[in-house]
Amino acid sequence: MTPEPRPVAFQASLRSLLDSPALSGNRKKLARALGVNEATISHYLHGRIKPSFEMLVGIANFFNVSLDYLVFGERPRLEAPEDPVGLRAQIRRAVVESSDLSGRHLDMFTRISRRLEAKIDDVARALAEETEGWGPVGFVTDSEAIGLEACITRMRIMTRMFQSDTQDGEPGAFFEVVSDNLRRLRPYQYLLYGERETWIPAVESFRELVIRSGFPGELSPELLQFRSLNQELVSSVCILDLDLPLIKRQEPILWERHQDNISPEGIWAYMSIERSDAQGGVTIEPLYLQSTLRQFNRDWADAKPL
Repeated sequence: MTPEPRPVAFQASLRSLLDSPALSGNRKKLARALGVNEATISHYLHGRIKPSFEMLVGIANFFNVSLDYLVFGERPRLEAPEDPVGLRAQIRRAVVESSDLSGRHLDMFTRISRRLEAKIDDVARALAEETEGWGPVGFVTDSEAIGLEACITRMRIMTRMFQSDTQDGEPGAFFEVVSDNLRRLRPYQYLLYGERETWIPAVESFRELVIRSGFPGELSPELLQFRSLNQELVSSVCILDLDLPLIKRQEPILWERHQDNISPEGIWAYMSIERSDAQGGVTIEPLYLQSTLRQFNRDWADAKPL
């Protein structure tokens, strides 16, 4: 008889650990320990991004909890030993024995670690090849785009709408990762297509949202640039300059899935679907990356600052 699957309680477990009054400031410390940004932790909490197995292990180690508790919310039962004196004797004996076998244990530990690393890589590749939870080949979901955007060194956006970052004066789905990148001094260039006057309120609102989100100091014009060009745009395009070591470490599954469309210089781009009833976008193949960059640079030079 097949056992019933246990319900996953990862988000609740993580929130409980982060909200513990005895462990204040955990979100920032956890992000630093995992080598990710705080926006990624927020995405984990809200279920927008699923952590890799490596990340789950890192989170469990950080809070000193079991994977069972982290994923399923199940704490192991701890029973008091019936014979504490005998237990101490066993511990002393184990310490003595381990000191005699330390070299052999170290060799065994090294071999086990190598096997585990290889297994994790295999699992990551298998997950990257699975179709469930991912879009079709060439398609990128919003959660994937957010995960990749968290690994940029620079972002260039050609758009005729603004709903992903801000909508009706409120933060959009991508606002959190954008504001986090800006705090990390990763520059954004927005090339906005259409009449200049129609963009001014949205741009001013977006700047205010960024400042209110906790941006330290003055928001530099070089860090967040807007230009407008009064002409049509067939489809919105996002061009990401990626930090390759960071994405390999922070988002190994996304790296496995999209590496064929990332240039050797770390440039990756996609055409965004900007409709209220659709999300995500379509990856731009490397063959067309250079022409996409040329169009951005040409239009950016012709556009007027906002």
